[in-house]
Amino acid sequence: MWTRAELKDRGKAAFKRNYWKTVLVAFILSLLTYSTSLSRGSSDASGEGLSETTHMLADPASALSTNSQLATGFFVGIGLTALVVIAVLGILIGVLLVLPLQVGCQRFLFLNLREPANVREVLWAFDSNYLNIVKVMFLKNLKIFAWALLLVIPGIVKAYEYRLVDYLLAENPALSSAEACKQSRTLMDGNKWNAFVLDLSFIGWNILSYLTLGLVGLFYASPYENSTNAALYEALRYGNNQASALPEK
Repeated sequence: MWTRAELKDRGKAAFKRNYWKTVLVAFILSLLTYSTSLSRGSSDASGEGLSETTHMLADPASALSTNSQLATGFFVGIGLTALVVIAVLGILIGVLLVLPLQVGCQRFLFLNLREPANVREVLWAFDSNYLNIVKVMFLKNLKIFAWALLLVIPGIVKAYEYRLVDYLLAENPALSSAEACKQSRTLMDGNKWNAFVLDLSFIGWNILSYLTLGLVGLFYASPYENSTNAALYEALRYGNNQASALPEK
């Protein structure tokens, strides 16, 4: 049975042993997470623009009252089209680029637990059953999103259930979506609450990072936390038999 102290010690040791590369990979992972948020935001913005245009069409008398209103409607239409294009591009970038890079980052962090890993692992997914990794990661996020639409709590629970899918793909990129999600659920069964508490244990570091304008997060807290999360996967999948945790290169 794992403990928070053991995981954090293991994550910290791996992080410090390969300090600058781990900092870089953690920074890339943060950027990927941020870019995913931006693509969702652009989708929301396009939805708001559509609502405004629909409102104008619902009242044709006011929309056609003057030439200036016609011109406004024309430019609103162009703006809406641009927003839709941006949203679609954001989704495509997120699916085709961000998701495989996330798996590559998790592979680096996992390998780094045993020996200093190379940053090139971040690009590993593009040469390792790329399309399957994209599909599985997309379906994982879609499932979490669908549950979150019902209520916030079920979405959070599902996020913890599928927390290990990235690492499972980093070891076996041929896993199907059903098998990856099943294995993650099995490994997280009985461990979701403890994993949640593990996340809470980094709140102090996150607050300190905010107070230092992200500097503490960039150079210490983020790589420390990400390395600890990789150690959680290692502990749940392999227990004390850490020697078997090295995926084939």
